[in-house]
Amino acid sequence: MFEKDNKNHIVFKIIFALIILVWSFGVARYGYPVDENGLLTIYKGVFQGQRMFIDSWESLQTGGLLAYPLLALYYYVLSPLFASASINVGLVLYMRYCYLTVRALVAIYLFIAIKNSKYESGAYPAALFYFMFVIGWKDFSYKSYCDIAIMLIVCFMFRFYQERKAVYAALTGVAVCIAVLAYPTMIIMAVLLGIFWLCIAVKDEGPWACFISYLAVCFIIGIAVVSYLQFTSGWGNIIAELVNFGDQDYDDPIYIRLGKLLASYGAFAVVAYFPILVINLIGKLNGIAEETERFILTLYFIIVMGGIFALRIESISDSRFVYGMLILFFWFPYFMRDKEEHAYIKIGSYSNIDKEGKNVLWVVFGISIAAQLIWSLSTNQGISVPGYMTLYTVIALILLFADEDVDYKGMNVVLILLAMFFNGIWVSDSNGGFCNVFEPMIYTAEGELKGVALPLDEYEMNEAVLGLLDGNVTADDKLLVAFGANSTGYINSEATQGTYSVYARTQVNTKLMDYYELHPENMADYMLLDKGHVKYERFLENETGKYLLSIYTNEVASDGNFVLLSR
Repeated sequence: MFEKDNKNHIVFKIIFALIILVWSFGVARYGYPVDENGLLTIYKGVFQGQRMFIDSWESLQTGGLLAYPLLALYYYVLSPLFASASINVGLVLYMRYCYLTVRALVAIYLFIAIKNSKYESGAYPAALFYFMFVIGWKDFSYKSYCDIAIMLIVCFMFRFYQERKAVYAALTGVAVCIAVLAYPTMIIMAVLLGIFWLCIAVKDEGPWACFISYLAVCFIIGIAVVSYLQFTSGWGNIIAELVNFGDQDYDDPIYIRLGKLLASYGAFAVVAYFPILVINLIGKLNGIAEETERFILTLYFIIVMGGIFALRIESISDSRFVYGMLILFFWFPYFMRDKEEHAYIKIGSYSNIDKEGKNVLWVVFGISIAAQLIWSLSTNQGISVPGYMTLYTVIALILLFADEDVDYKGMNVVLILLAMFFNGIWVSDSNGGFCNVFEPMIYTAEGELKGVALPLDEYEMNEAVLGLLDGNVTADDKLLVAFGANSTGYINSEATQGTYSVYARTQVNTKLMDYYELHPENMADYMLLDKGHVKYERFLENETGKYLLSIYTNEVASDGNFVLLSR
């Protein structure tokens, strides 16, 4: 009877996971946020042959090396095949499907890595939660590449603590190099991991081959990238151009931005520890049962998430989920403490897990802290960006919550339900806000957004851009989209990108003028301008806008608010 029930339980888990998988691929067709367009365009520029750090001054361009094989497969093999077979899949949808496939494979490996550990009961919910968790949007980006790399590092750490083999140290070297290529600031993580493996060797907790193999792998990959840049761009040219990488888009210096983020972390810490303070006060006065503690913390988390959603019910983005994860992040040390026991009642909910089990979870927590700090140093956005890196701490907590001695399975159910909502119902709109899969949308039938469903206004904008570019701009031309990633012009055109970055804010900064002065050969032949853009008036008043309008004076074609201008 036990075996039958167990088999039924396994079958249910498999069916549920398959439903989530199929649903995820189905809803991947909806929406097209601005930043997804921008990152994909940057990677496309590398594929088109931009000399890195010369033709582009975009700090995120190195991620194009990771996307290059997928882009080559699409343009050289699959795109012609899709066209001949009338398959309604363009570049955007293809890349999303590739991303979901990779994420599913990583989730499966996470399940395998944990299944043979102390935390095997949490392997399934942890893997399922990881697969469903949305990192901004469902496609490759510097965020998702970093996330995949760090999740693999976490998996390798679990395997290392089980087997103590140097091969897992070497594999963390491969993973961290992926993170560095996607997000250069992650070089700090590479250094920290090197220190970690050195400490492991010094303390005789693993062979010296761990540290040596890690350094060797990082060195080999580093030499390969350095050599590639020498052959394609030349390090003399790169060094001369580095001065141009200063970003005019930040409103505050780094110490102000970091200070604001730390203040935000402090505020979340206060919110997180409030119920724990109450629980400890009650425990000292009257004692408190573990069941009561579980009820209080679970209910508190549900109330906080409900309040976060209610603040702007008309615009629920996945950043709201990140806020809830920050609460859980601060709870981690509480659940990792040694449980106190009294004769009359038990206070606390953490079982005395063996030392090895604790060590790996603390390592995961440390990786999560390091990743958040690194992202805080280089973001011009709020706490939700580094907050994504709390994911690994939440994964660790899911493992603890599933343990029979801790028994916070209700919290795991809440987390799975939230992840299901953002993975299967929520859709990131053009500005990263909220719409859902049940809203009326129109499927795009042409261009690289083929197969993607867009709201009516975005669909009409995409159609206008397609019509203006078709027959007017060719692969031999250079194109500038005045408001960067707010238009699909770069994705839908074979033209070379005539800008230092597709994120160029022509309504604010003057760097484009510097770029054209240094690289007149890269000056765009055509400029696509959206006169209905909210920043258009500012563009007209800014020095760069006036400069561009004095050069691009010939109106080639127009459609609604969009106009295509040439020199």
